[in-house]
Amino acid sequence: MYALLAREIMNALGEKGERIVREATRRYGKDRGRTRREKHEALGVKINMHSLFAVCSDLPSDPRFRRDRLKLTDEERNSHTLVCPMAEVWDQYDARRIGRIYCEEFHRACYQEYAFGLTQVNLAQTLTQDGDGYCDFHVVLRKANVPSDKKAKCFAEYDPGYKVPQIDGSAEAGKSGFSSLCVRVYYYMLEVLYEECPDQAVKVMTKALHVWAEDAAEHLIQESTEMHQKLSREFADKHFPLYVNMDDDPLWNKYDRYGAKELLKTEFYKNFFERLGI
Repeated sequence: MYALLAREIMNALGEKGERIVREATRRYGKDRGRTRREKHEALGVKINMHSLFAVCSDLPSDPRFRRDRLKLTDEERNSHTLVCPMAEVWDQYDARRIGRIYCEEFHRACYQEYAFGLTQVNLAQTLTQDGDGYCDFHVVLRKANVPSDKKAKCFAEYDPGYKVPQIDGSAEAGKSGFSSLCVRVYYYMLEVLYEECPDQAVKVMTKALHVWAEDAAEHLIQESTEMHQKLSREFADKHFPLYVNMDDDPLWNKYDRYGAKELLKTEFYKNFFERLGI
């Protein structure tokens, strides 16, 4: 989805399109980092690297990932991603360059926003870079760099009497998690399009949504055939990340500026359902 929308924007608008995609990706990253921090603060969890990578992930678990987790402490996380399903998808769509844009912009924006802008992010290698064999993440929040008024928020040693809360630290559920990712990627691309090219925003995004709808429908048709299951709204709701009934997703209460929900309904869902015949 990200690659398809990004490619259409870049094809239509050239270098300005790439700038739009990069800014939208940063906003999406900041949103996820900020939302994660706010959830952790509400739960009484310290805002540090251990919490960021080990407590209540907003990304549903995916067994296709393969990682070597070299180090995880309150101050730092060092890991190698050996297999990334997204990198494989971008290769399948001949979109490695677009995947590289995502890696360059998302991780830094997300991790820095999570820890009040204090996180240092070193992504020395990525699977989206030609010649790299793995993603090399070194993400750091040094105690010495945290202002005194935030130390207690980040590290238990500066908060006398702090007790680790008893919470369910599992990852986000699949449907709500993947839907929230898709909604926000689409929303921020539309938002930046409107800011940078208000007269072309709807036209460019409409074409991108048509491309996405055709691709998504083709994949669902193939899945239903391979699984020997009837292609229905129930099947689509189970195997496609967005909710088939848009009103089932509470995120639209927040991400509906620029006519985002209605545009998705008329230019994506309508074509998607027609192609599926449901």
